[in-house]
Amino acid sequence: MSSVERVSTERELPASFGERLRALRTARGLTQRDLAGEGLSSSYLSRLESGQRMPTSKVVEQLAARLGVSADSFAGLNNGARTGGGAFLAGAVRVFDHLLAGRTAAALEVLDDLRPHLRDPDARWLVEYAAAACASRLGRTNEVFQRLSDIEPMYRGLPGTAKALGSMLQATAARELGRNREAIELGQRAVAEADALEAESDLAAEQVILLRVRSRTTLAAGLTVAGRLEEVFETSEEAIKMIKQYERSDAQDSRTSHLTDELSVVSHWTYAVALARHGEVEAAGRHLAEALGADKDVIGFELWCRVRLAVVSLFLEAGVPSENPPEVLLNEVAAVRHAARGQLDAQIFTLRAELALRAGDIEAALEHAQAALESGMLGSADRIRTLMTVVKVSTDLGLEERRLSALDELLAHLDTADPEEVRPALLKEVAALSVRTLRNHHGRS
Repeated sequence: MSSVERVSTERELPASFGERLRALRTARGLTQRDLAGEGLSSSYLSRLESGQRMPTSKVVEQLAARLGVSADSFAGLNNGARTGGGAFLAGAVRVFDHLLAGRTAAALEVLDDLRPHLRDPDARWLVEYAAAACASRLGRTNEVFQRLSDIEPMYRGLPGTAKALGSMLQATAARELGRNREAIELGQRAVAEADALEAESDLAAEQVILLRVRSRTTLAAGLTVAGRLEEVFETSEEAIKMIKQYERSDAQDSRTSHLTDELSVVSHWTYAVALARHGEVEAAGRHLAEALGADKDVIGFELWCRVRLAVVSLFLEAGVPSENPPEVLLNEVAAVRHAARGQLDAQIFTLRAELALRAGDIEAALEHAQAALESGMLGSADRIRTLMTVVKVSTDLGLEERRLSALDELLAHLDTADPEEVRPALLKEVAALSVRTLRNHHGRS
């Protein structure tokens, strides 16, 4: 094939990776078996072409070299113009309309319709990232992680901001999936990528500072789950210090003040969790009070709700004091959420179950815990927590089949969980719970 023919072929490549691979392979007269080799089987190539799998950046480079095209073109960064500027803007308006009306699933459908047909790499990445963020809002954590993994080949040539933001969202998804080692690695990568943005001249100083703070709060959340509390203290203190310096600096922009407040809330919240697990409940309460004081119209309803759930969770887990009664906080969140069905709403059920169990209302505890599990929206840690409640309540109610099924699922989750996520205190509690249920079972026998 001549260089002219090769350039022409690249310009006419289809939008999806699988279609591009098939088009280039057949244009060169190759079978899948011909192209396979060196770690790339023909069955794997078949899955790539059918869209069942997406390639890593290494696979893209390998195949591009074998097919004689640039890796950027092969990854879809310089070809496949299908949607013009007007169509893209019309689609973006539809996405905004759906999101403002609370129709996240509808917004995701529009984004998925747009994303295969975009030529501009920045626009393509933005749509992919927005789709992953929508999936996150819908509680589809596995989908979030996979979407972000699939777009990694697109990062070549994009601004460092894209890399940092992608790493942050992927770290959050990994943590919610219980893959905490990956979450910490991605959080550390996000911090390095955000810190490197200081050298980018086209990025405003306040945007760099806020991204550096956000990357640290992401990392701190993963470190907290792993129980690496000294690192959490160090990372959270860095974030809080950056925010205070920014607030006193000339770089502060009124247009980003809401984001500053959001990051300040998250920093205090993360610090409070670490303090609580360190046994410093009074100090944790003070930091939570700082986070609770933010206005929901400033920090957004989602974060405002999450902070209130965190306060209730830490009250139940560690006895962290709060001026606001737990039931009042849960009612505030429920009133804001209305009939929503997402991860936050599943967490409300989990916390209501634990409060009911503490109050001795075991029937209500089981009802709330069952609702949380049936939602399908719980992250790994919350699911383990809820299953423990079900085992306790089923034992007290003499529901043997429910007790055994919940205990089996609980042990299966622990068996597959990231070792860094399973704290020794949790293992002790599960062991004690298993012994207690066995004793109760033998007592009834």
